[in-house]
Amino acid sequence: MEVKIVIPSHKRFDRVLTTSAVDNAILCVAESQKTLYQKCNKGIEVVTHPDSVIGLARKRDWIIKHFRNVFMLDDDINCLKRVYTGKGETIQMDANEAYNIIQMTANAAKDASAYLFGFSTSPAPVSFSSWNPIALTGYVTGCAHGVLEGSKLWYNPDIICNEDYWISLLNAYYHRMIWKDTRFYFAQKETFVNRGGLAEFRNLDAEEKDFHLLRKVFGDVVELRKNKTNTKHPFQKSIKLPF
Repeated sequence: MEVKIVIPSHKRFDRVLTTSAVDNAILCVAESQKTLYQKCNKGIEVVTHPDSVIGLARKRDWIIKHFRNVFMLDDDINCLKRVYTGKGETIQMDANEAYNIIQMTANAAKDASAYLFGFSTSPAPVSFSSWNPIALTGYVTGCAHGVLEGSKLWYNPDIICNEDYWISLLNAYYHRMIWKDTRFYFAQKETFVNRGGLAEFRNLDAEEKDFHLLRKVFGDVVELRKNKTNTKHPFQKSIKLPF
């Protein structure tokens, strides 16, 4: 099985980084933005959705229905890094290695009967357990995760900023298991305040609404972070699954 590697993007036609980080990636943009993306991203396949598909959650839902077996990457990914390293060592995968690792991970997930798959959410080597390199429960980051066909998964159009929490929680409810290879981490450029992309819709009001919607649907497994030291806004959250 080959999964398509798709980059959902919005009004960042001249600032896409991810096509240099992973081979064979496809850009997915609104129909009205196709020409600009093609002009600025020579040699990269551009697939379009109707302009009526507005917001990242709706875009992701369109993508998983259109491509069926897909791995989605944000447009501001610098590279895929290996988490397990020696002291003072940084291991960066080249674009072809990144592509192959995604394919191998997707096929491992399929063999394990998992529908949602991804990689580590932490770049810190101390967070890696050599005794447990594959996590079967938990959360996958929005910037880099995949969905395989045959699942019950969908993206709620009312979620504005936290579609990764939505899909992780929905997967836990329906399928329980994910496939998360914690040996690797996709390094992403900071985008909370940035022209285009999700930044066009993200604000504190949207984060608050998302938090209350997630709590309403999934209950008290959705919590606000108790440690406020490193939070970027007051509605950063965590999830505590009962298994």
